[in-house]
Amino acid sequence: MSKITDKLSPEDFGKSFDIEVFNGWKKSITEHEQAAIIMMILYLTGTASLLLLNGLVGIGLFFVFAFIGLGICLPKASKRKRYQRQLGISNKDFTAAVLSAKKRV
Repeated sequence: MSKITDKLSPEDFGKSFDIEVFNGWKKSITEHEQAAIIMMILYLTGTASLLLLNGLVGIGLFFVFAFIGLGICLPKASKRKRYQRQLGISNKDFTAAVLSAKKRV
């Protein structure tokens, strides 16, 4: 997805944006995607520990990894949403812009 978001331009949205805020939004999308990958790795590690270490130790490690993953991912998602509010972009607008960028490329 980040390959497409790197190619997005304000013309794909049909609006004009402050370029600095728009570039910050695109960067925050990339950061959020990277944090989501880290979160999934932590969730899988927690699940593996739950399966391998039966009992309270496995359950405890699962929840520790889950909370660490949430602690990493939620601030990035919040930053992305804040930029989207500043730009006035909804998720529907984002989806339409991605389709427009795919057609353009």
